[in-house]
Amino acid sequence: MKKLSVNINRILLFAGIVSCLMLSCTTEDYETGNGEYSFMRADFVETATDSQGAFVSAVTDEGEQLMFASPFKVSWKTASDSTYRALLYYQKKDGEVTPFTVSTVSVPTVRMTSSLKSAMKTDPVTLESIWQSKQNEYINMGLLLKTGNPDESDNRHVVGMMCDTVYEHPDRYRHIRLRFYHDQHQMPEYYSSKVYVSIPMKKLPCTIARGDTVTVAVNSYEGLREKSFVY
Repeated sequence: MKKLSVNINRILLFAGIVSCLMLSCTTEDYETGNGEYSFMRADFVETATDSQGAFVSAVTDEGEQLMFASPFKVSWKTASDSTYRALLYYQKKDGEVTPFTVSTVSVPTVRMTSSLKSAMKTDPVTLESIWQSKQNEYINMGLLLKTGNPDESDNRHVVGMMCDTVYEHPDRYRHIRLRFYHDQHQMPEYYSSKVYVSIPMKKLPCTIARGDTVTVAVNSYEGLREKSFVY
């Protein structure tokens, strides 16, 4: 199984940046009603880089095309002429799009649970939200992962998405059951870090069609939580 390692230090740094931006927005809006971040919004996007690895455009989950006023570089490593699933904070004013931050979103390759060479890991997480993108291309999840000292370099979780079963009903509609993979790596659970995961419908073990159902199961601290989506 291709596993995704989430760097908690990077997540915490991004969360701090976003918190600062939101604080500035609140303060300036209160004082003047027209601060630098007054028009900031956030969208899940597929965003593209140019030949220099800078972000130049994005397409939102609503299908809106965004062309950045100028190329936008980030601190994390990007490849040239590539597309990333990301959470984009930006301002759109007078037709001009100015990005503030671009944070990558984990896009796991969905594999059959039977393909695992070791035990399925379902250490608990906090599931804050789960929803279907408007174009039905992704199922998105907002999660809180517990970790220890954020300054420790080995603070890594392993997350992924597994497919338990693909059941075909007599009417030929199918039900695909997915389960969230999470290995806590025995780390202490002192702090919470927010991460986002987008499950790509094009990368399921089978091709889904209109009328099919996809159920996602997540082991939370409150017990097993499931959410179903019909396509």
